[in-house]
Order: sequence, then C-alpha cells, then structure tokens
Amino acid sequence: MAHYRTILGIDEAGLGPILGPLTLGYAAFNLPQALTADGVLKLDMWEALELGREPIERKKRPVVCDSKKLYSPAKGVRALEEELLAWASHGGHDVADFAKFRDSFTPLAREKPDDYDWYGAPPEPFPLEAGGDRAALRGQAIGRLLRDAGFALSELGVAPIFEGELNRLIKSLGNKARAEFEGIARIIGPLWERYRNLAVVCDRQGGRTRYGRALADQFPGAQIEIFIEEKAISSYELTIPEVEGCPRLFIAFMEKGDRDHLPIALASMAAKYMRELTMHQFNAWFHTYDAGIKPTAGYYQDGRRWLLDTADLRQRIGVDDNQLIRRK
Repeated sequence: MAHYRTILGIDEAGLGPILGPLTLGYAAFNLPQALTADGVLKLDMWEALELGREPIERKKRPVVCDSKKLYSPAKGVRALEEELLAWASHGGHDVADFAKFRDSFTPLAREKPDDYDWYGAPPEPFPLEAGGDRAALRGQAIGRLLRDAGFALSELGVAPIFEGELNRLIKSLGNKARAEFEGIARIIGPLWERYRNLAVVCDRQGGRTRYGRALADQFPGAQIEIFIEEKAISSYELTIPEVEGCPRLFIAFMEKGDRDHLPIALASMAAKYMRELTMHQFNAWFHTYDAGIKPTAGYYQDGRRWLLDTADLRQRIGVDDNQLIRRK
C-alpha cells in the first residue's frame, strides 16, 4: 500500500576528523503522490526534476551530487556553495546574512556555536566565494523545476554536533557510531512527528548492516519490521499502532546512497558546506592570535600537525582541549 508522501535524506560530514564539528545534513521533499517503500527506493528525482548529477552540467542547470564531486581543497568551495545556497534561497533561508542563515539552517542544534570561542565571529566574507545574486537566480530556477514536477522542498538544514557535545556522547554511548546515530534520530524524530508517514533514505554508517536494535532504542514505542539486512542495503518499517492514524516510518540505510537518491546527495552538500563554514571560522579565530598558523581541515594526520603547531598558543590563551579535541 502507498503510504509515503514525504521523503527525507540524511548524510554526514566530518565523522573522521579530530577537530571541528560533526555535521548531519538533511533534505526532505513532499512528493506528487504517495509511494510504497519499494517506490521510494526506485524514485529517480534527478530524472523527475531534470536536474544535473555531475558538476560538468552546472552551466546548463542546477546540480545535486555527492559533495565530494563539488568540493575539494584544490577546487575551493565556490561550486558547492553556489549550488547549496541556491537550494537554501529557494527554501526561504537568508543567504546574505550569516547569523540569520546559520540560525535558520541549524534549528536542531543542541549547543549554541557561540559557546565555542572559535565559532563566535561570522566568516568573512559570507558567502565565502559565491555570489548571492547567482544563488537567488538559481534558487528561482529550482523552484520552477519543483513546481512543474509536483514536488516541494519541505526541509533543508544541518544538525551540527559540536566537539564538546560529541565527546560527551561518545563517552556516554561508547563509540562514535552510536553518537552519530543519536544525531540521526534527532533529525528523524521531530520530522516523523510532523509528517506522520515518512520515508527516510540514509547513507550507510561504515560496514554496519543491522540497525534494528538502534532503532528500537531511539523509538521505543514503535513496532519494527525488518525488510532486509544486507551489505548493499538495510531497510525497516516502524509503526505506532497505539497512536491515532498509526504513524509509519520507512527507513533504508544504503551504500553510496548519494549516487542513487537525490535527497541524500542534497543532504551531503548541506552537511559539507556547514562543516566548511565552521572550519573557516575555526581557522580564522586562531589566526587572530598567530597569523602564521597553517590552516587545517581537522582530519587526523593534519589535525595532529595543527595541534603540535598550536600547543603553546592554546596553553597561553587558555583553550579547553576537552572542548576542542574530539575523542576517537
């Protein structure tokens, strides 16, 4: 039976680094018609919306793809920023004012970024490389494509987990994968309550194939049916018969989901962009004390180099390493 009128994609950026936040991006769309779980998995929104899948198509039409295709340190952030801010502009976010953008784009954050000295000042400039006018025009084009196909963007944002909170979650839950799943549930919970019948597609967490127990822990009132648990995909259906209307949740975790499901790819772009913004703030704040410090993206090897380079400075200015350095 076709139940699902809303599809939600989730992806992360920054799971591996030892510096900076873990960012969980999400993007939800209202569909032209209700779909079965199988219909959700077969849905090709690139074809339905006539959007590009590859960066080479950017001159012809808006592109949604894995953020790694749009961004690298060598390429810079412009392509990712232009495409993501176009969607954000269409979604009603202010893409010219950083504080307003951050507040509206991260409503599920549990901590305030201002609680961390290195995230207090806005990035300069904002946007970092893209033009705001281009984002607005591209956003209008996206709106036309969505309307013509009968789709609507209903949610777009990021749930950041900053360093101190992530450390506390890892300590209490036992490992980083469980901490990430806690963050995923923070997104799903309120959106399931809002949309009632919700389909979720999510990039797989490492090599994990079994999510039933984790789902039961996060949604203890739900009945869970396991559809499949294999290397390529694990999928489940959750229902709450005791609640009027029996809210229903289909969720699938899959390998390379951003290749086959546009909502995951857009979530990937949102997560990566917010991670890059925060690392820009991070590096700029420490540069105010020593302009000679080489910036870092926060990943393990270069993060260790950066920690050695800044050891004396951090001690001198009183940085709390429990709020700065992430647990493994």
